[in-house]
Amino acid sequence: MATGRVSHPKGAKTVLGRLKRLYGTPAKQSGEVEPVEQIVLAILSDSESLGKAQSVLQKLKSYYVDFNEMRVARPSELARETGSTFAHASTKAKRILDILQGIFDRQNSFDLEFLKSNSKQELEEYFRDISGADKYILASVILYCCKRQAFPLDKKMLEACKELELVKGEASLENMQAYLERQLRSSDSYIFCCLLKKYSIQKASKPKAEKKVKKKAPSKKKSTSKKKVVSKKQTSSKKKSTTSRSKSKK
Repeated sequence: MATGRVSHPKGAKTVLGRLKRLYGTPAKQSGEVEPVEQIVLAILSDSESLGKAQSVLQKLKSYYVDFNEMRVARPSELARETGSTFAHASTKAKRILDILQGIFDRQNSFDLEFLKSNSKQELEEYFRDISGADKYILASVILYCCKRQAFPLDKKMLEACKELELVKGEASLENMQAYLERQLRSSDSYIFCCLLKKYSIQKASKPKAEKKVKKKAPSKKKSTSKKKVVSKKQTSSKKKSTTSRSKSKK
């Protein structure tokens, strides 16, 4: 397993302060969150903007009567309803259906309110046997539904941690997630998660803008070089005309 070395003991708190100065402090979570809804949202928001994932979830909830009707949908149908612009729609649709089916086979319903009072170990055991569930989903349920310490970290957020120098060298999702959970309080984890997610999405969109700028740059250089060549020709022609005139006068 790849390991990572944190830059310094208070790295997480230092970076949290930097992100707050950059984006401000997000509003506190309001109301209760249903575990099943959070599971679906976690899948949709994996390496995707939270706002975009929430809008897709609302679209799915308006299309399907409930999660049981969503469970029996075809993967292609569910992927189509998420929208063609949504990244990895087919993969995420299959994952959603696998988890919904796994929960239904185990509970025969989608009432998972009892999970809120379970310990972390009990939650790990519950999700261990459900196809498609991973530590990102588990941490999402613990943080947003149970409102206890956890840090859901996806691949883009891990890359953002490296960019912010929270870790040196190669680091796995698991050991980076464990480090952040040790360094932060549960209230700070919620804020850090929101801000790190925002930073990771913005960082991922930056290279595209940079490439466009680089493509435009050469054309400007070419145009200026042409002007220089023209100006040199004009200068040389003027010199020739001047010398010819002076000869004729003589």
